[in-house]
Amino acid sequence: MPIVSTKGSYGLTAMIILAKETDNNLLQIKDIASKGSIPQNYLEQILILLKKSGLVESVRGANGGYKLSKNKNNITVYEILNSLECCMEDTDSKSKNNMLQPFWEDTRKKIRGVFSLTLNELEEFLENSSQNFIYQI
Repeated sequence: MPIVSTKGSYGLTAMIILAKETDNNLLQIKDIASKGSIPQNYLEQILILLKKSGLVESVRGANGGYKLSKNKNNITVYEILNSLECCMEDTDSKSKNNMLQPFWEDTRKKIRGVFSLTLNELEEFLENSSQNFIYQI
């Protein structure tokens, strides 16, 4: 069964930070790390994986940084987690028990469904969730 690791959680956080950037501006690693409370060295490794998956682009140089490679409406949470987690598709047991195959196939479909939100939808969900907090002093 897939479990979202720290890598997946940090990667998703970094992608949300990039998605919030207006006009697809470049963000430097230190800024993403600061905004997301992500260790910078770990974030570098995560961004490399996201870049290899075609989800982010990087520009080198003093004014360089990272940005989304596609519109945030065209990137799903599933794509992000699948690029960072080793086992999103591998939900079946190591022994290929044919009796359980229908169960594992159904589980894979459900996982895809749960994580089918786009970055834009996730961003809206998080904004709506934060509006439900009531602060009292």
